[in-house]
Amino acid sequence: MPEAKDVFSEIETRIRSKPDKIAGLNATYQFDLTGESWTLRINDGAPSVSAGAAQSPNTTFIASTDDWMNIATGKLNPVTAFMQQKLKVKGDMGLAMKLQGLLQ
Repeated sequence: MPEAKDVFSEIETRIRSKPDKIAGLNATYQFDLTGESWTLRINDGAPSVSAGAAQSPNTTFIASTDDWMNIATGKLNPVTAFMQQKLKVKGDMGLAMKLQGLLQ
């Protein structure tokens, strides 16, 4: 199984490859996984990922590290994970849906 940092690096690359979809987007996403937090910031179309919690995230995703890895690598559908309460979302649901679109 890949390391969290590798998966978040891949997420950053995927988002960066869709400049038309993230132009003008400003959002801070926090991922609370098992024993670790990660932050994804999109600042006017420029994504950046860092380890640790965000100051004031717009949207926070809460999942076990294993479940998040399965979501991020396409083995687990995020909507299914949400329905099964394997993935919890706090904050701006619209931004959560926007991120899902960027990751596909």
